[in-house]
Amino acid sequence: MKVAAVDIGTNTVRLLIAEVAGDAGHLSIATAERHEVITRLGEGLDATGRLAEIPIGRALAGLGSYADLIDRAGVAHVAGVATEATRSAANGNAFIARAAEVLGFTPRVIDGVEEADLTFRGATNAVTAGGSFCVIDVGGGSTEFVVGSGLPEYAISIDIGSVRLTERMAAMQLTEPAAIRSYVDGLLAPVTPPYAPDTVLGSGGTFVTLGAVAHDLSQEEAESRLGLTVSAADLETAVDRLLGMNVAEIADLPAVPAARAAVLRAGAVCAERSLARLGSAEFVVSVADILDGLALHLAEENPASLPD
Repeated sequence: MKVAAVDIGTNTVRLLIAEVAGDAGHLSIATAERHEVITRLGEGLDATGRLAEIPIGRALAGLGSYADLIDRAGVAHVAGVATEATRSAANGNAFIARAAEVLGFTPRVIDGVEEADLTFRGATNAVTAGGSFCVIDVGGGSTEFVVGSGLPEYAISIDIGSVRLTERMAAMQLTEPAAIRSYVDGLLAPVTPPYAPDTVLGSGGTFVTLGAVAHDLSQEEAESRLGLTVSAADLETAVDRLLGMNVAEIADLPAVPAARAAVLRAGAVCAERSLARLGSAEFVVSVADILDGLALHLAEENPASLPD
């Protein structure tokens, strides 16, 4: 079954066109075509409580290009979700109405717990290792943690991410690495998993980019290396390096997409302190994420469309 899944995030809008195989007992992503546009939809949201017109325009333009791709792909089913920026904005519903006009279907605004659950399912679906997992997803406006073995057992969403922290660092004049880390540690204090997971999966663009920085890889190389692992020590070194650079210097790194450079320092601190909060010695980069979880959910909702 071919499906399309759209994720409208605080920093990016993304599209997955996937072939889902298997049966209701065990579905898997057989092929995946991924697209990402960095729109900074949540730009200025932390200060104003509203989505601004310029970032809305960038997001709608990205979604318009996705509508064309979805039409040409001939998918059987399509769905979309919107996360932290849209759910916390006073004009989030108005934005969703405009997004629906562009896409031809209405994305759902989901809460942080559902966001974490979908991310957990997507990130762990193709992992062959057993045991328990914690999936961490550092987004633009929030960071999700979900712990479980097979199924989610604990999930929490913290309202800090790469875009939101970037803007707070500027507003609060947080420049010293120790002060930035201490501030993020305070925000992550509510994260109290019931047990230490066997494996930590770092899901999403921030973790992929940090994997590339830590191992001196290009973004494409990091995305293609299954099981790419980064130790806590190497992550701290990478974060120290990024905090010592300006945005232009970060953008020049082969590991970093230019559009992500402006918010990477903040995202990197969120990732590092998240791993420290768990007391984990390493994380495994996961390219699979909420989009994979949404694609699997679509197939599960429409079993008649699965091949015999």
